[in-house]
Amino acid sequence: MFDLTGMTALVTGAGYGLGRGLVHGLVAHGATVIGLARSADALADTFSSLDPPNRFIVGDLTDDSLYAALDELSEHIDVLVNNAGGDPHTKPWGQQTTEEWRDTYEINVIAAERLCRLLTPKMVKRGFGRVINVSSIYGSIGQDPRNTGPRGGAGAYTAAKHGLIGLTHYLACQLGSTGVTVNTLSPGMITWQESPGEETLAIWDHLADQTPVKRTSLPEDYITATVFLSARGSGFVHGHNLVVDGGWSAW
Repeated sequence: MFDLTGMTALVTGAGYGLGRGLVHGLVAHGATVIGLARSADALADTFSSLDPPNRFIVGDLTDDSLYAALDELSEHIDVLVNNAGGDPHTKPWGQQTTEEWRDTYEINVIAAERLCRLLTPKMVKRGFGRVINVSSIYGSIGQDPRNTGPRGGAGAYTAAKHGLIGLTHYLACQLGSTGVTVNTLSPGMITWQESPGEETLAIWDHLADQTPVKRTSLPEDYITATVFLSARGSGFVHGHNLVVDGGWSAW
């Protein structure tokens, strides 16, 4: 039921962290993976141990020309993992500019919608497809100000990730009878940064203490959930937000 042999997955944000972990996890379960990110060096690291036909594409999801190139892919994309996103303008709410809010929404929501609009019609024609929109626990709840540094804040990010879950719900209603499922994966606190500073390490320790399992997560913690949502056997899981957060939202 978890064999992805014969499927091709497109994973965005594949250069680092969660995206890198998901690329390796999907390949390990039989899928062919195309990774997409802006950094050629990071993608090269991700794919350094993977053989063809696994490959990567360097591109910026805010660039219109990228979508034209993706429309010409020779591969049939069976699984779309909209993992690209993040919080590029972390600062206290009120200090984030309108342009920074738009930028955050562009990479977290609009890019995912554009890829869905591009690729799901082709999935519908084949009668099968899986879309996984990677949101965050902050797509369902707000951010406790005590859980970030004095110069941090995730106002735009929280709003955008809520919007991504809304996109999942909307598309699930549109595609329900087509054989294409659309679901959200909402990770908890991921700590993978190389060479973190003392302030970052202190926040990580605090976040671990706030998590019932008493640790933060690594990218590998999300492979099983992603493989499950990609698998043929998950066809009745649709419009769902799968929270994987170590119990963060349980209390």
